[in-house]
Amino acid sequence: MENCVIAIKNHPRKRLARIAAVLLLINAGGCGMLKDNSKEVIIKVNGRTITAGEYRDALKRLVPTDKGHEADELVELKKELVTEMVEEELLLEEAQSAGITISAEELSSEVDMIKQEYGDSSFKSVIEERYGSMEGWEERIRRKLLVRKAIEKITASVTVNEKAAREYYRDNKDEFTRPEQVRARMIVVSSEEEAMAVREKLTPESFSAVAKEVSLSPEGKEGGDLGYFGKGDMPGEFEDVVFGLKPNEISPVVKTEYGFHIFLLEDRRKGGSASYVEVRSRILEKIKGEKAASVLDAWIAGKKRTSRIEIKEELL
Repeated sequence: MENCVIAIKNHPRKRLARIAAVLLLINAGGCGMLKDNSKEVIIKVNGRTITAGEYRDALKRLVPTDKGHEADELVELKKELVTEMVEEELLLEEAQSAGITISAEELSSEVDMIKQEYGDSSFKSVIEERYGSMEGWEERIRRKLLVRKAIEKITASVTVNEKAAREYYRDNKDEFTRPEQVRARMIVVSSEEEAMAVREKLTPESFSAVAKEVSLSPEGKEGGDLGYFGKGDMPGEFEDVVFGLKPNEISPVVKTEYGFHIFLLEDRRKGGSASYVEVRSRILEKIKGEKAASVLDAWIAGKKRTSRIEIKEELL
């Protein structure tokens, strides 16, 4: 069968995180649908190569075999994956040209952070199943960090001035309108008897400590803190109680399908428009992110025009 070299079409960007995350999808050892060709090079990017096995393993993680997909959807997923893999190779090439490296400390810190976020004893077995080995997975993380640094270099010139942020606030005030919100804490126990015993001794001052000690909800370790929320954000039976409380007032025991609850209302925040000062940092981050994405898009488009990119389409 002849090799078919095709041009890569530019696909819409998914955001910077999409590019950085794609490296977690690639470069594992491969088993494939074509016998003994897992090491065959099917994508070349300026001399950098991606094998059939690497591509198929990436696709398998993106589209698990136990998930059904329509033919058209699968075609689009494959196109998107190829585009992302090519773009990553361009970014890794840039990192290499710029002399960007990842220290052992940087890699260790990133790996430890991901492990902590996962927080599951089955973490190692899942990684080994999906990536072959912990060492192989850590190499993917190193590549992700290289991609991240390359993106930071490419977009380093992006700045946002105060005038642009204020104009955005002025032109998009509806985006910064908030409903009435309350901040509350919650204790959940499994029986009415325990709930009544806890409620009898509770004070606003002791609520957080007691929640850490007895509450069954995930928020218990944070003293039962539910943060700020508006109507419609929580189950109706929670809101009916909490919105009827006064600040520093503790609710009676409330029975729901989740257990027996006790609430403390800590604060009530009126609805209305957030001030510019309240949302300034969020606006600056949003505008900078959009400008950075635009700069990155232009850089990648330019690189694709000047790069030699070859794909054996029949092996995808």
